Amino acid sequence: MTGINAYDGSNGWKIDPFGGKKDAEALSEEEMRGIVEDSDFDEPLIDYKAKGNKVELVGMDQIEGTDVYKLKVTLKSGDTRYYYMDTDSFVPIKYDTKRIIRGTPQETETTLGDYKQVGGWYLPFSMETRQKGSSGSGKITLDKIEFNVPIDSTRYSRPKPPTGGGSL
Repeated sequence: MTGINAYDGSNGWKIDPFGGKKDAEALSEEEMRGIVEDSDFDEPLIDYKAKGNKVELVGMDQIEGTDVYKLKVTLKSGDTRYYYMDTDSFVPIKYDTKRIIRGTPQETETTLGDYKQVGGWYLPFSMETRQKGSSGSGKITLDKIEFNVPIDSTRYSRPKPPTGGGSL
């Protein structure tokens, strides 16, 4: 089975076969907020003012022996993230996210690594996320990142519901 979450820049939809639903349906308000934040591929720090985000330097810290600047980012949605920026390379090596899901505060931490230069940017090819207080985590490792690859925009359009019928 394959689940799908999609967002075209205005509308979001999903197909959730794991929840017993095979037809496309609109994302909930919370799901939309999450997918809108996740669709910010260049992250909330780039052009933060234009995105309606607020950034504050809250001090210095250390992450696994590395000196870091600790930045508090308040997103336009009201959710907050703390970014830990390497003082030598100025890339984020970790960020903590706090968002409200179904009325309950949820905190996650994401560790970034294996930075490589792509198109003049240093980008992480490894991201590991865990719920705070949990021992389990999810890790994403990328083989390749490409910029401005042409994609047919209809790929993000919500599928039409199947038409009933058939012949007797």
